[in-house]
Amino acid sequence: MRVVPLGSGSRGNATLAEFGRAGLFGPARLLVDAGLSARELTRRLGCIGVEPSTVDGLLLSHEHDDHARGAERFSRRYGVPLVCSRKTLEALDRSPDHFAGWCELRCGGSQTVAGITIESFAVPHDAADPMGFVLSAEGRRFGVATDLGHATALVVERLRGCEVLMVESNHDDRMLAEGPYPWHLKQRVSGRLGHLSNREAAGLLRQVAGPDCRFVVLAHLSEKNNTHELARQSAAAAVRGNNGTLQLLVAAANGPSAPVEV
Repeated sequence: MRVVPLGSGSRGNATLAEFGRAGLFGPARLLVDAGLSARELTRRLGCIGVEPSTVDGLLLSHEHDDHARGAERFSRRYGVPLVCSRKTLEALDRSPDHFAGWCELRCGGSQTVAGITIESFAVPHDAADPMGFVLSAEGRRFGVATDLGHATALVVERLRGCEVLMVESNHDDRMLAEGPYPWHLKQRVSGRLGHLSNREAAGLLRQVAGPDCRFVVLAHLSEKNNTHELARQSAAAAVRGNNGTLQLLVAAANGPSAPVEV
């Protein structure tokens, strides 16, 4: 399994998840979110040696622009079917005909695309039908929860047992409180349907990053209300002692991050 964050943050979110080794038909690939333009997604996939037309599905967590900006054009240009819930599709104000195919994913249900099993679960966020995912194939599991205001018991339950976790660590509480955002936006970000702080992400990791977890990717960092070092320090303290081989990666905003491979 290979996981490559192509970009993470308010400017746009997209992650490549790849299962299987190169062979006659190559590995199975899903693009999780498409919050960059189709042109930029193409460029960043090229940076990691992936031809866009080899992506087997485009999986959307929710309809917000920083997760869905390039979905329609990328799907049509490269013949990549969309995978999302009906409510998310409706919130995009698009019909299935706008895409190169649509595979409905019901929240709490599962779908299989190119041999990759997608298990979805509800997350608390201010969107139509926001979801987190566990992607699995060939005994490998990758858990994703990148936009959520708090970690519910369901989120904790679903993310346990993953070898790779991508978890939101959006803001530092003090930086947000003292930062430039207007009060209403500070309330939204820190609210129950907003985004996880470093402190809240650390609390989630204490519960889910067990002995099987080998990599944690910290995602969706705010450029104005967080720093890579603060997020990393908070997460490192949370997972210390859980697994001596666990590695932490902070996903970059402006280009592909280092690949995570297990």
